[in-house]
Amino acid sequence: MLLSAAHPHRSTSATPSRFVTAALLAAALPLSACARPAAPGGWFVWPVVEPAAGSALDTSALNGAPLSRVAVKNGAFVDGAGRPLRFFGVNITSDDAFPSAAEAELLAARLAKAGVNIARLHHLDNQWGVGTGGSIWPTNGRHHEFDSAQLDKLHRLIAVLARHGIYSNLNLKVSKTLATADGFPASVEQLPDFQKRVDMFDRRMIELQKDYARRILTTKNPYTGFAPVDDPAIALVEINNENSILGYFTRDLGRGTDRFPEPFRSDLQAKWNTWLTGRYADSAALATAWNTGAPATARSLVEPTTARWHPKVQPGSEATLTPGADASSFTIDVTRTGGADWHVQVSTYGLPVEDNTVYTVACEVRASTPARLGLGLSADDRARPGQEWRSLGLLQSVDVSTEWTPIRLAFPVHSAAGGPAMLSFNVAAQTGRLEFRAIRLVAGAAEGGLRPGQSLEQRTVPLPGEPTSRQWADWIAFLADTDRAFAEEMRTFLRDELHVRAPLVCSQINFTGLTAFHREQSMEMADTHTYWQHPNFPGSGWDRANWTIANTPMVAVFGPRRFGELGNLAQLRVAGKPFSVSEYDHAAPSEYACEMYPELAVFACRQNWDAIYPFDLGSYGARNPDGRITGYFDQINHPAKWSLAPFATRVFRAGLFAPATAVAELRPGNPVWGEAMHADMLWAKLNPDQPFDFLDCRLQVNDRPAAAKTTLVYTREGNDFLQPARVVIAPQGNVFTAGDNQAAVATGFLGGATVVAGPMRITCPRFGRDFATVAAVALDNKRLPESGRILVTIVARAENQGMKWNEARTTTGAEWGHGPTIAERVPATIELATEGSRRVFALKPDGTRAAEVQATYTSGRLTFTVSPKDNTLHYEVVTK
Repeated sequence: MLLSAAHPHRSTSATPSRFVTAALLAAALPLSACARPAAPGGWFVWPVVEPAAGSALDTSALNGAPLSRVAVKNGAFVDGAGRPLRFFGVNITSDDAFPSAAEAELLAARLAKAGVNIARLHHLDNQWGVGTGGSIWPTNGRHHEFDSAQLDKLHRLIAVLARHGIYSNLNLKVSKTLATADGFPASVEQLPDFQKRVDMFDRRMIELQKDYARRILTTKNPYTGFAPVDDPAIALVEINNENSILGYFTRDLGRGTDRFPEPFRSDLQAKWNTWLTGRYADSAALATAWNTGAPATARSLVEPTTARWHPKVQPGSEATLTPGADASSFTIDVTRTGGADWHVQVSTYGLPVEDNTVYTVACEVRASTPARLGLGLSADDRARPGQEWRSLGLLQSVDVSTEWTPIRLAFPVHSAAGGPAMLSFNVAAQTGRLEFRAIRLVAGAAEGGLRPGQSLEQRTVPLPGEPTSRQWADWIAFLADTDRAFAEEMRTFLRDELHVRAPLVCSQINFTGLTAFHREQSMEMADTHTYWQHPNFPGSGWDRANWTIANTPMVAVFGPRRFGELGNLAQLRVAGKPFSVSEYDHAAPSEYACEMYPELAVFACRQNWDAIYPFDLGSYGARNPDGRITGYFDQINHPAKWSLAPFATRVFRAGLFAPATAVAELRPGNPVWGEAMHADMLWAKLNPDQPFDFLDCRLQVNDRPAAAKTTLVYTREGNDFLQPARVVIAPQGNVFTAGDNQAAVATGFLGGATVVAGPMRITCPRFGRDFATVAAVALDNKRLPESGRILVTIVARAENQGMKWNEARTTTGAEWGHGPTIAERVPATIELATEGSRRVFALKPDGTRAAEVQATYTSGRLTFTVSPKDNTLHYEVVTK
């Protein structure tokens, strides 16, 4: 999880930072707490508490101890006996990674009972927790030693987790923030958050990463008797979180390095010149290669006489567009804004651009008051309605004054894939008037190529500012090789000097396009992060009072060629390696969060992934006495998420839905990024119009590039043509269903519908948002019809009491409310195919039985209906 160093409480997909909650896990509330507070009609109080031992919610039997060493065999994780091993994990971040002895025991027990078998220890090296018990660092401001008391707490946590059958994934560089006290110039504080990008090439920063690794991996843990490097409980090691010299949280790779402060910019320029000397004989050869097609063309793609500018104003903003004499000018008056610049866009459409070609946009702008505006080139959403928003190479902010301010930006286009583009000005960062004139978009760059006074022999070739296409191709190759060199150096150090045996990953593979496959080629696994509808902060920083979420379900976008964030991840799976998703969430307070766990678990089974981790957990103990949902990424306190953990952990870890037997393998040419910068574009190029069959075909990318161009190869492994998972269209919207021998689930718009998922049928009248999840799993490893013990979970919306939504239901601002949490009743009737009659019990929050529920058995089907008096999310179905 990437955090902004500027804010002490911040921790993908649209913004470069994510909120890190203060802690992780709510203490068990007394069951009597359910009866005291009132809930609105159709809702009931449901605190998330620790399951009673042996109850239907206790999933700890999946874990075993002692733990054995994890390895990789045949593209999958295996334990010490060579048995396949899947991980369902959580993220334990900053404050939560340094608990007291009592809190560590509480935490480990709660996680084990949810079926968790790995914890990702993340943000140990943060700065915001120094001195308050939330960081590994001492208070002297330097990063050359650990706080011994904090290290002891971390060691104890690792040991306690292991005793409960939970491995640890140890993260190295995440949020360490270097300063002058570490021997750097003051300009180190001008670098991106946590010195990202620069820490991949700066020699001193790399050495400090090695020093940190040596200290945290080789110091003996007094609670286990092992240093982490020798401890089988350390399953995985991540080297550098969400990072690349090419950029991060952007598809526009390679840009922005010219804005690095000195001496870091000169250091990178020196490395750039050294790289060029290994590929070109002299300056003449370099000029011949680069200067072809360097001058910008005269014709603007924004035709003055035919182009039109169109405003797009988001709810909550107001603006008036006044066209100019032709399309080279216009005036926009913004009279109201929520603060995000894109809340008022002025765009022109149908621009013909080509991938791997450099373009220049130029204009002059004058503001009524000093202002900031954004410029972007993206896919034409009128020509391709319904397509996810994608930058095509330009997304940049500039400052303008009350005088005419000239703007000129050169950029390489990517991801166009033959489609038209739209050029947009984002103008709602503030209210006021903005006047535009002399707007032009041309192919080429006026200052591209090798310019007079620049010499390869003298090592004076600058970082690219306005490159030619060939110049930019060399730049991307240089950055990709620099990334690869860092990864190989760190891998060699960890393996050969520290003797780390755990599988390694350098950084997440979905942050730098296909160049990441080059960087990670020698790593044993591939890892990714993604978020459905990450919170948006239109103001400054992570303002807990000024944020929005889209608040729509991911299942609504599921289709033949698009499957939300899960489909995006599927296109990144690396052939022959374990695939991990170590951060994933549907951010609170989404009213559709109950879809998250079943979709993730079933989809990961069908795609044969190896590790999945919700991010992160939520506050616990004294920091959350009323058991409220504490933030956007809270898991353990969220009834619509954590109540489905027993289902999801059983399904994924035991593989209750078999992997799809059909396989589509993308085999890129050399270099991997040569034909497209991003995997989704390469998939679309090779499969332009046919379904991707995400639920019945495993997708993977071969990271060993061939000499030929990219190919897409289809194979089938086995003869199983079953389709256990599918998307059905119900009266109110999509429903994701899956049913197999031991598990069945339906999640989506169940209201007003009858839906079948394997041996389970759900009939539900209209209610609330009509959106819910019904999941059933056998607890005795038998087929559902034969099972003598089944857990049925029925959940819709869940939230804090007193949470106050805005009218659009896109934010609660600072009004998060209080605990204990409440849940919406789902008025569903459930039918299960069973071999004989069964008894049905409503369960209490701790999983013990409450009242027996009336059920009927006719013609091989057990039927029961959710009653208003049940006040439960869980039912236990048992033999009589």
